[in-house]
Amino acid sequence: MNVLAFPDRSFIPTDGPAPILAGFECGRLHWNGHDLLHSTNHLPAGAMAHHYAVAREQGVAGARDGLSWRHDIVARVKAVPEGFPVIWDFVHFDAPPRPAQHAVACCLALPPDAWAIAVNEPSVGRRVSGMTPKRATDMALKMMAVAACLPVRPRFATCDPFHHLHPGVFAATDRLVASGHVRMVGVNYYPHHAVEPLHRVLRAVADRYRLPVMITETGWHQGLRAAHRRFPHVRDRWDWLAHVQGEIALSGVPVAGLCWYPWLDMPAWDNPHHGRWPCGWPGRQA
Repeated sequence: MNVLAFPDRSFIPTDGPAPILAGFECGRLHWNGHDLLHSTNHLPAGAMAHHYAVAREQGVAGARDGLSWRHDIVARVKAVPEGFPVIWDFVHFDAPPRPAQHAVACCLALPPDAWAIAVNEPSVGRRVSGMTPKRATDMALKMMAVAACLPVRPRFATCDPFHHLHPGVFAATDRLVASGHVRMVGVNYYPHHAVEPLHRVLRAVADRYRLPVMITETGWHQGLRAAHRRFPHVRDRWDWLAHVQGEIALSGVPVAGLCWYPWLDMPAWDNPHHGRWPCGWPGRQA
């Protein structure tokens, strides 16, 4: 059985392939101030509603998006189509100065039974996120603990890279799951970093945590040499999607969803005005 996001924002087992979610970049890069919500115009007053409309036309079952402390949280939640489930990142590569207050603001803006990720990829480290793994994981634990004290709170998932199965890769997720606040474990898996086959990763994560598992990020960056070298049979983004779906089936894990990340071809992180990386959804994006 797989899992489908129904309009009531719960996750209900169903038969068939893992439903696809649209993942929207929502971070701000600490080293140059590049805010991807601005450079993709994924804003309530910009193209956000259009992006969601196109994603729904393409048949996605839900989305993953973010609630940056630098943006209007309420307006972002209201920009989502009625009844369309979204997993919201509270922190995505841009730590709020007051994490507890930000967590409260996010929780109060969300509808009942929403899903959230406290901190995106807490194990990636200072170079990318501006935070050490310990600080990022501590922040996630604090935000989930604050949310647990509120009368209305989301259900939390994790989201971290699992490209190999060395013991250290589990450290952040181990701490988060041990808190008792986590309801689903997210696996981020990209071809240019992959060491272990995805089916082994999914099986190991499912067996370790005994919680629902979702692929919270995967995608194919066309022309990236490391990806083509590791997966020579994959020619394009459609091939990668088929590869991932085949690996899910091989794993035997009832994967809750497959989030294509990012949905939009991404502006180059260090030079957003210099074109876009060919890594978005292989179908219509905008």
